[in-house]
Amino acid sequence: MGVLIKWLIRTVLTAVIVVVLGIIYLVAVVDLNDYKPEIKTAAADQGLVLSLDGDLAWQFFPQVGIKVQQVEFRYLEKAAGTIGELTLAINWRELLQFDRAAEKIPLDTVRISDSKIVLQPAAPSQPLLTLTNVNATIRNLSLEGEQFPLALTATVFNAVDIRANAEVALDVSDHTLTKISVDGLELALNQLALVGQFTVETRNPENPLAEINGTIKSSDFNLIEQLKSLQKAFPTLQIPKMASAQALTEINFNSNFNVNTADISTIATQLNLDNQPFTINTRIEHAKRSLILRVNGNNFAAANYLASDAAPSDQNSGLFAPLALPFALWLGQSQMELSLGQIEFDQFAVKNIYLNLFGNQKVLRLSSFNADLFGGHVNGTGRLDMRPAKPVFNLQTSVANIDLDQALPIIAESSEVSGVLSVEATLQGSGNDGDTIVQSLLGGGQLTVAAPSYSSLNAEETFCSAAALFSGGNEDKTWAKGTQLETLTSQFNLDKGNLLLSDLKTATGNIAIAAKGTVELLPKRFSLTANARVNGATTGPNGCPVNKKLQNRNLPFICSGSFDGSGKTSCKPDQKLINDLLKNTVLENLGKQLFKTPVTVDGKEEEPDPVKNLLKNIFEKNTK
Repeated sequence: MGVLIKWLIRTVLTAVIVVVLGIIYLVAVVDLNDYKPEIKTAAADQGLVLSLDGDLAWQFFPQVGIKVQQVEFRYLEKAAGTIGELTLAINWRELLQFDRAAEKIPLDTVRISDSKIVLQPAAPSQPLLTLTNVNATIRNLSLEGEQFPLALTATVFNAVDIRANAEVALDVSDHTLTKISVDGLELALNQLALVGQFTVETRNPENPLAEINGTIKSSDFNLIEQLKSLQKAFPTLQIPKMASAQALTEINFNSNFNVNTADISTIATQLNLDNQPFTINTRIEHAKRSLILRVNGNNFAAANYLASDAAPSDQNSGLFAPLALPFALWLGQSQMELSLGQIEFDQFAVKNIYLNLFGNQKVLRLSSFNADLFGGHVNGTGRLDMRPAKPVFNLQTSVANIDLDQALPIIAESSEVSGVLSVEATLQGSGNDGDTIVQSLLGGGQLTVAAPSYSSLNAEETFCSAAALFSGGNEDKTWAKGTQLETLTSQFNLDKGNLLLSDLKTATGNIAIAAKGTVELLPKRFSLTANARVNGATTGPNGCPVNKKLQNRNLPFICSGSFDGSGKTSCKPDQKLINDLLKNTVLENLGKQLFKTPVTVDGKEEEPDPVKNLLKNIFEKNTK
């Protein structure tokens, strides 16, 4: 046993002596600073310009290596930066065979700390991406396609903390990096965690990202919190304030991509937006600068993503920004084809949606839109310009068979009108929210309401009450509630939040109604001037008799009211006409009384009292 212990001690001491002698030899014989010109030349061959202001020095603990501080670099005018400290650990086995004339130092591990990297785009003066606090460790470095582990931490734009671990392989041929493979990638961007793998082909030094293939998958992340992190670096960045506090707080995706910047790129993504799944397929034809985006989904709760009441009035995110985002980021021609089973708003849903949208940056052209809602169908074409602070749009639309029983309680908070609506219209407007858009609307068209009814008054009763002023006979009658009308047609125009109706025509019983008027959309008030014309001796089969002098002539009515839920409505004959007709009626009856034949009373002939008889007649007729 003693012999064995002595042998072990002797062996260890011998190894220590060899190591110490090796260290002394390296320090005494090899001056690393002599390699500076060679290092710079080798880097220049790769398009990398180095400035080595610090001395190259040996490091012997915890691993033998080379340490250099104050390194500045620039790569092909695309990237630049500084390295606070660079450590190159040496492979022991290769070190034992190290030769001063060797072409390269036998590296094992590379460490970078306290560094900064700036990616610079070709044209703009502002950096495309800035990485600070960069710390990285590479073990078993190889440039011959063999995998080696990489660990990296950094900060992007002083706002997003990056942590990455991966197995990386580099292929270098003729001093040119031709391929990068990354497997087992684990990447964290603040709260966002990504996993995946990808391969980058860099055959062309002028286009180092010519071809990228791979997959990437995210964990659930909160987009609002991510944007708040970026806001620290970009104070002007607006955080969307949406109707639901849960909107954009639970997102994940799984994407497969095949990018070829010299030909065609395709990206297939499965997106889960707040537990709403969507399929997004993207195709880019680089030669044509063409982007085609196809989105499919079953359900989208749009009400959650509209601007909240607390959102700034000039914040575009309320209605249009999510729609325009893919087009705003693409500098060429773009197309989006959207197919959704249902879009949910607060009190209604739009179903079977199909949309085909073409864009040129922030200018969008709607070539086709089709959807079902309120029991009917909508289709349209139009244009949306997102460049102004308030987006501007024009729209040509056709609406068919909309059930007003379903639509008006939601749109106008009113249930007084029912029927089936059809509209042909051309509109234009601007704004970021519903009220602003309504206030800006211009345009017009024609509308038809089949089987319309109005529950707030009975038009026949109103007419009969007015006719009784002129003909008497106001019989005691129980009238049905509301008015059932024949098909209503009208022309209309929109002007600054007002719906102007003209040439409105409909009928009930024997009463034909023609009207014009104004509907104030935001205050939810209306006023109409209507002419009622009775084409017969009665207002209808169950109506009242009409004085012959009122038949086949227009009787004007002034109608006004509100459709905000209060149900206050009035409809009265025009006062001037009443005065004129009463005046004519009094004079006519007075004339009859003046020329009435004398009567005999108690055997004595007397002239009649015209005033007495006239007043008596009017009183009796209007108090029955």
